[in-house]
Amino acid sequence: MQRTVLDHPATYPVVAAVMTAAAFFEAGYGGPDAGYTPVSVANSLTVGVAILVSRRFPLAAIVVLLAEMAVPALFTELPPTGGAQLITTMLLVGHAAYRLPRKAGLVAYVLAASVSSLAIIVAGETVWELAFYALILAPAWLVGRLLRREQERSAELLRLSEALRLEREKHAEVAVAAERTRISRELHDAVAHTVSVMTLQVGVVRRRIADREVEADTLQRAELLGRQAVDELRRIVGLVLEDDEAGLAPLPSLAHLDGLVTDVRAGGTPLEAEVVGDLASVPPAVDMSAYRIVQEALTNALRHAPGAPVRIRVVAGPADVRLEIRNGAATGPARRTASGGTGLPGMRERASVLGGTLEAGPDRDGFLVRASLPLSPVQVAGSPA
Repeated sequence: MQRTVLDHPATYPVVAAVMTAAAFFEAGYGGPDAGYTPVSVANSLTVGVAILVSRRFPLAAIVVLLAEMAVPALFTELPPTGGAQLITTMLLVGHAAYRLPRKAGLVAYVLAASVSSLAIIVAGETVWELAFYALILAPAWLVGRLLRREQERSAELLRLSEALRLEREKHAEVAVAAERTRISRELHDAVAHTVSVMTLQVGVVRRRIADREVEADTLQRAELLGRQAVDELRRIVGLVLEDDEAGLAPLPSLAHLDGLVTDVRAGGTPLEAEVVGDLASVPPAVDMSAYRIVQEALTNALRHAPGAPVRIRVVAGPADVRLEIRNGAATGPARRTASGGTGLPGMRERASVLGGTLEAGPDRDGFLVRASLPLSPVQVAGSPA
């Protein structure tokens, strides 16, 4: 359980000192018959000892205090320390209910109420003392039980919060791994296509200069290496392909943004899209990642803020592609449908792979995703030069 004031090392000595001083004062000045005797001094000291013992042995502390009260009652009159004893008994009963399991705390309460009242009755009081002690100690026991229950609930909430944090971290790691797999497949398609075109062009040039043996031989080796590179890409990246159907799908591209916008509008979502700049100059890897970021941001908007207007802005500049996807506040209940994507961790991973940045968070009355993807390769922190 969480640490409380009872776990502080100074708490018990301070309370023991205060209650011992109160018992001494009551023993000496508690009435016309008050006065310091060996029994009253011993009883006053026992009050403090019981409180100190309760730090490690709550039930034993009550036994010590009750013995200090009951034993003298068998042989002599009770010393005038009843008020301090009663307050200490209440403290120890509440403390036992807080520190001990339910049954043990209940035993402490019954023991304190019965022994205290019987000692008073033996000393000459009426049997109504049984009801008095039962009633006066009940609130102390109840407060102790309530505090213990709240501590247990707090500890359980902390445990669940930590488990939820670990689960979120695990989910984020899985999402990043899944997005890397998806990126590798798409990059494989783009790179393989580019290398294939280069290889074909080299083959054309080689056949046209067949009479120049040195150049033809060099181009032939370049063509062979290109074909080997394509085959190697297909073998390696094929290990992480999600399925065969995904490989048959067209490559994601900002050129297909209009189709994505049309599909979203058909679902009843107000959507505005603006594209600035020449998308033809965007490299394939950046083009694919930009499209996927827009796609995933739209998916999140549809899931978490259904019916809210969405605005997309894509700016293809000379140095980077900048994306802004902003959605308003939700106008309907959140949808609990699977997205098929990897959420914010996946979008951040795509931007990070390209050396770009991605920011996402609440903005005005909605949510904003902003990304910047450089067109030229950028050295990413931690990657080899």
